[in-house]
Amino acid sequence: MIEAILSGLNMVMTAKVGILMVVATLVGNFFGLLPALGGVVMLALLIPFVYGWVPFEGLAFLLAAHAVVNTGGAIPSILFGIPGQGACVATVIDGHPMAKQGKAGEAMGAQLCASGVGGIIGAVVLALCIPILKPILMAFGPAETLMLVVFGLTFIIVIGRENLLRGFVSACLGLLLGTIGSNPFTGENRFCLGQLWLFDGINIVVIAVGLFGFSEIIALGSKGGKAMISEAPIPMRWGAMWNGSKAVFREWWLTLRTSLIGAFIGLIPGIGGETASWVCYGHAVQTCKNNETFGKGDIRGVIGVEAANNSKEGGALLPTLVFGIPGSAGMAVLLGAFLILGINPGPTMVVEHLDMVWGMVWVLIIGNIFGALSLYPICAYMGNLAFLRASLLIAPIVVLAATGAYSVRGEWTDLVLTFLFMLVGFGMKKFKFNPVPLLLAFILGRLAENYLVKTITIFGIAFLKRPIVLVLLILMIISLGYTLWATPKEKKKGEEKSENIWGRVISSVFFIVLFAVSIYLSQDLSEKARFYPLWIGITGIIFSVWLMIAEILERHSKKNKVEKARSEDISAPVEPSEQKTSLRSEAVILTWIIGFFFMVLVFGFWVAIAAFTPLFMFLYGHETWKTVAVHTVCLWLAVYLIFEYSFKTELYGGIFGITW
Repeated sequence: MIEAILSGLNMVMTAKVGILMVVATLVGNFFGLLPALGGVVMLALLIPFVYGWVPFEGLAFLLAAHAVVNTGGAIPSILFGIPGQGACVATVIDGHPMAKQGKAGEAMGAQLCASGVGGIIGAVVLALCIPILKPILMAFGPAETLMLVVFGLTFIIVIGRENLLRGFVSACLGLLLGTIGSNPFTGENRFCLGQLWLFDGINIVVIAVGLFGFSEIIALGSKGGKAMISEAPIPMRWGAMWNGSKAVFREWWLTLRTSLIGAFIGLIPGIGGETASWVCYGHAVQTCKNNETFGKGDIRGVIGVEAANNSKEGGALLPTLVFGIPGSAGMAVLLGAFLILGINPGPTMVVEHLDMVWGMVWVLIIGNIFGALSLYPICAYMGNLAFLRASLLIAPIVVLAATGAYSVRGEWTDLVLTFLFMLVGFGMKKFKFNPVPLLLAFILGRLAENYLVKTITIFGIAFLKRPIVLVLLILMIISLGYTLWATPKEKKKGEEKSENIWGRVISSVFFIVLFAVSIYLSQDLSEKARFYPLWIGITGIIFSVWLMIAEILERHSKKNKVEKARSEDISAPVEPSEQKTSLRSEAVILTWIIGFFFMVLVFGFWVAIAAFTPLFMFLYGHETWKTVAVHTVCLWLAVYLIFEYSFKTELYGGIFGITW
């Protein structure tokens, strides 16, 4: 074993492999920075370049690039609230509020350090589990995986603890959205309304960009052209990043726990990286003291998610190597690269090529270290973007977010869905619905149905008697009990005001109608295909009615208290950002974004970028023509070089087919 470890290290320490790993980590970080272009797309584009290479050199290049893609993906999540990758969505919850508070440097320092440490721990788990992997994987069948997914769904209570009813309604909507598309067991199309483009379901990146990214753009733009992402005038300094990095070691126990959980979830094929990040975020909220600051800019939320995001790659590589069963979508593509390079993953891999396996362990360790370190100088300057005025930021963010959402599948319909989810995200934010349970339920809901059907088919109700299922069930009950006991009873001050109560009542009625329509549409499906969405619809109606009644009762019971609070708050200081926000300003920025989507759908991306950018910056931001011209040309060229030239992605040309 020692000989194999040293042999693997020697394979990595050659000059050629070292140079390839440096280039690979830079490429991985670059892909991570771009919304929607994740590890799968990157690997698919890089595989042709490694054809004919020496096997280990090709593997080192691809694995190093894939290992750090989430490290770069967290940066736009923190700065703009737009997740670079699906696994980085959970980073938005606390990372972006920190940027708004002028703590972007601390958030990015913590993110980079936690990513590096998590990646190293994931590699160590990979190394330690090589001899004992088979019994671990064999113990996890559909029943055990189902309970693990359900365990993850229970964290909806943790995330939506400030108003559980709204959290449950949001989660039911996410579960319902996850049922759209072809049923994997019967082949029936659910809620597709005869539209072919919905047969494959809705892509998570489209939901994340619309729900989080564009809703944050509206929030920023509604404050005026001179507003900044950061609401606190705290300049970006190197010391802030250092303080964020130190927080990772100060919270060492949280970092270790979430890294191990992430690596463990990565071990189980089919679960996915998004599951690891959400489960670890829920675990962090549940187990940390003074957890009322989570969701408002708590650095521990960033640490927990980012440690898990990178550690899961070490776990996901294990079943790929030992059994030829990919642990994630990225590993599925990497498995194809193994075969192209002449390597056959399987049980004999550990026996015949143990030195190469240990070489991959070293690649993960060194790649994660260099990937994090290489971003420190970049982040020190990128953090200052949080202090740029909105008139300079909104146009490029809108353009890159829209092109990123489109490039996932190259379908114009994804632009329509992104627009719709932008409206959903704006409405949820307006009426105090937490969008995070929606996304968590969407991710885990698909897995839950898949493993539920398999479990009932194989074991029936007797699956509850399986030992690991019982252990997970007991842990889930303890977790739920502790969460409900520890949930703070007080509500946020902002929710005590009654201005939007009738708006929230109307939104509850909207959800009731939506769930009722889903029940009606499910009647045309077979019994097996309609069972899952039918119960989601019934549950959604129950929670929506309950919420509507609770909102009406709250209006009557707190009317006097609200009036008293208003009179006492007249002289209270108001945040500058709140003073600038109004219904009119929200309507203005929303109109601009609607105009951009309209131009893209009619005239295509190239005309839309060339028209929207200067008009927005000049008319909305009142920038000089010189500034407008420079930014328009730079943005147009950047989109061309990234998407058309580098990735060979032909952007949508509109109904007139205007392409470059």
